[in-house]
Amino acid sequence: RAYVFSANGGTGDVSVIDLTRALEGDPLAEIGRIPTQVGPWGITATPDGRYVIVANGGSQRERRSGNTLSIIDVDRASAGARDAEVARILVGTDDPGEQTHPLIPSVTPDGRQVIVPNIRTNNVSIVDLELALSGDPNAEVARIPLVRTDGRPARPKGSAITSDGRYALISAGPSSRPFSQELGHVYVIDLRSRRVVATVTGVGNDPYGLALVYR
Repeated sequence: RAYVFSANGGTGDVSVIDLTRALEGDPLAEIGRIPTQVGPWGITATPDGRYVIVANGGSQRERRSGNTLSIIDVDRASAGARDAEVARILVGTDDPGEQTHPLIPSVTPDGRQVIVPNIRTNNVSIVDLELALSGDPNAEVARIPLVRTDGRPARPKGSAITSDGRYALISAGPSSRPFSQELGHVYVIDLRSRRVVATVTGVGNDPYGLALVYR
């Protein structure tokens, strides 16, 4: 069976939808909801389909941001269990009270690492999935700062990973008027050395999602 997971920023939870029931015309195909920290926003899944990773970014209802990733067990979630969140990892900071606003995560092709940009702390976290699932408090194995030559905050938002798992691509840039200003950046991070190896500037204003295409 196939399931659709929806990150609901306004209600602070993740919906689980039975796709087969939806295609059969059932408007009540949502079979469960899983509470998260606050304002779940970006969402992705591991290549093997065992886990869904949700970034607890910003709540439209509470006007505050989160600072964690939630890892959801798909088997538990599809069975309707409310305890399907099997790990919650602090990202972008060592201070549990700091709002980092993680946004759009990506998983490496081997399913071992999660990459997530943190808007408010202007950095990118690398999380070891195995360590996270074991409850290790040091599951965030790297934190890469992003800077701009003009002194503005980097404001990273989107992420994508090359098919060989070598590079993470991060979209960034403040949302500033006039919107004709091309303040957007795309950073290229080498996941082996865990450092920024290239930066593309002038990429529009306030960029978010990324799509990687091979021809």
